[in-house]
Formats: sequence, structure tokens, C-alpha cells
Amino acid sequence: MYFHRVTLITGLAGWIALSSYAVTLSNIVDGVSEGSYSNFHVNLFVSDGDSRGFSTNDNPRVPLPQHDLARDYIHSNFQAMGYDTWLDPFDFTYTADVVDYNYTNCNNIVAVKWGVGGTNVYILGAHYDSVDLGNLHTTAHSLTNSGPGADDNASGTAALLEAAKAIKDYIFKDTIVIVAFDAEEKGYQGSIHFKDTYLTTSAPGTNAPPFLISSIRAMVNLDTIAYKDTNTSDYVVIGSAGSPNSISFALADAVSAYTTLEPYMAGGYNLSDHKIFQAAGIDSVQLIEYDFDNYSNFPDPGKNLYYHTDGDSIDSPNYIHYDYATEITKAVVGACCNYATPIPPATLSQTVIASNTVSVSWMSAPYIEYDLLGTSDLVSSNGWEFIQHVPSTNTTMLLSVELSLEETTQRLFRVESK
Repeated sequence: MYFHRVTLITGLAGWIALSSYAVTLSNIVDGVSEGSYSNFHVNLFVSDGDSRGFSTNDNPRVPLPQHDLARDYIHSNFQAMGYDTWLDPFDFTYTADVVDYNYTNCNNIVAVKWGVGGTNVYILGAHYDSVDLGNLHTTAHSLTNSGPGADDNASGTAALLEAAKAIKDYIFKDTIVIVAFDAEEKGYQGSIHFKDTYLTTSAPGTNAPPFLISSIRAMVNLDTIAYKDTNTSDYVVIGSAGSPNSISFALADAVSAYTTLEPYMAGGYNLSDHKIFQAAGIDSVQLIEYDFDNYSNFPDPGKNLYYHTDGDSIDSPNYIHYDYATEITKAVVGACCNYATPIPPATLSQTVIASNTVSVSWMSAPYIEYDLLGTSDLVSSNGWEFIQHVPSTNTTMLLSVELSLEETTQRLFRVESK
């Protein structure tokens, strides 16, 4: 039997050690950069004449070439970042002006960062398709050809990619599901398909698809986040279909904590993918630019007049504001960190505290259990042997396990979070 003693080192010494042992949430948020965000954005075909929409002469209607090039760009980036990534194909029928149109070869792009030990799930979403001539019946704006969708919604899609980049190297207790939805502009078909395929009210597990609806704590939808009139306030709208919900307030806290913007709560936002999740009983919100609507009582130039038009392009002067969209992305990453619980690396420190006793120490993460394992020889041993289970605590602290060298044969140690 091993002789071991677990010491929980709290107080001043533990908190001083935090700066050298653990990554702060602000460190993770600081991984979001304007340069990286803008690079993702410009590679999504957002210039004059571009389109991520669908054909309007074929039957069935199919994605235009740049739609699928954008799809492949998003998919390959998620894969390169190390996410569990897949294309999720679907077809649908869309009724426009009392005529049924069939659409085929559509794809959501799903990327999952699986949690370690947690059972909660958080969903981040944005649609990557743009309007086309098949959308004329849905908007009062003057769409003359096919909108490039630089703001609606390459801006939100770039935020998904940038958020994924910022958190990719960290382990989280809970699962984060990132979805680039297709066919939002055709009646939220991508989010409807995802809901029907991957959400359930009766699943054997909670941390694998299909996801148990009761385990999904929030859905955050990023849609049109890059236009800002220079005359209006530095707000970002946290829009809910009805009254503000729990995730509305959580995002407001993240906006205040991690960005230079101010949160603006608003109801009546039910024209994007989040509405499908809200209807399924999941707290859901849309992050959207303040100047999409006329909150400041400005004349029309205070609103986004390029919405669903050919002018929704990076070539429109003074239109896309990368600094503003980057700040909104920081809020999303901050909210993920606040609620999905990043687990910092457990860097071990070994100290001989007596002739026959060694202390193995590491900085813990809140609500994370650990197993201490040991081996005597990394080359010829039969693997790591279990030594000690260390229960979770509700704060960050230095954990120390003391081992008797007379009874412990191992001399190499590691910990696994549970």
C-alpha cells in the first residue's frame, strides 16, 4: 500500500503560484487578433461580384462555385486546428412566391472541441451562405445580382474561425460545438437540419452526438457583426427572440469584461439561426452589429443600407470595420472561457521534502478531478500505474501529493484531469 498525503495549499502562497502555473482567461481572449480575423474574412469571397449563394436556373438548385470554395476553406481550417470536424450534407425544399424549389448539395460544417469530464454543451454558430436572386421575395432591399455577403454573414463566419483558433490549444471541461450553417438565407434550413439530426431529448450520453437538449446550456449565433457607423455608440447588440435569457446576461458580462464595447440588450431578434434552438428550449441569442437597426434615432444612414445587396462587399468604402468585429469575437471567446471552463496544463513540480519522501505538486483548475499516475521507466515499463485520485475543489489552488520513496517504486509522474 502506498503511503501518500494530499495537501491543499491555499492562501497567499497558492495565489502567488497561479501566475506562473496557470493561463488566465484574458490570455486566451488575447489570442483573438484583428489581423487574423481579417485574413479569415477576406478568404471567404467577399468582394464585388462574389457570391456564396445558390443557382437560380437549375432544378434542383445547387451551390454556386464560391459557396463550395468557402465551405472547403472553413472545413480545412477547422481540421488544421485539430477539431473533430465533418461536413453534414442535406437537401431541402424551399417555397418562394408559392413555388417550391428543390435545393441539393448543401452542407453544414461541424467542428467539436470535446470536453474533459463535463456534461455541458455550448454551441457557437454562424451561417456562411449569402443571398442570391432567389432571395428577392424576402427583402425590401434592392438586390440587383448576388450579394457577396461580406457582413451577412462572412463576418460571423470569420468570427467562428477566429474563436476556434483562439481556443484550439486549450482543454475545456465542457464541450464546445462550432457550426457553420448553410442555407440560413433559405429559411434557416441548416440550423433546422442540425437540430433534427444532432439534438435529442433522450440520449444515452450527453457528450456525444446526438446531444441531449437538456445538456446544452447555450447557443450563440453570430450574424452581421462587422458594420459600424462612425457616428454611433460602441455598442454590440445581444438579441434574443423574446426577453433576455441567461446567456444574454452571460454575454453582456463577457462584453464588459473582455472588450472595449458596451452590451445592448434587445428583444424581437428572431430572423436568424438562433431562433431554431430557442424554439427547441435552448437559451439562445444573436450577436449583431448595433447599426443594423436604428437604435440611435439617426436618419437612415445610421442603419446598414447594404444589407442583402450587392454593396455588402469589402469594396464598399468605410463599410467593414475589422476592429469592431474583432472585439465582438473577443466577447464570444471570453464567454466560452467563463462557462466551458478551460483546464490549464498541470505542470508538475517534484520536491524531496525528507530523505524518504517526495512531494509532487501542480496547480489545479476549479471543479476538475485528477488522477496521479507514475512509472519507473518510460522506455521499458508496462505503462503508467494509478497512484492517487485527487478530488475537485471549487477554486484554483496548488495541490501537493506526498509519496514515500520506501514504498513508491515510480520515479516519473504525471496527472490526468477527470
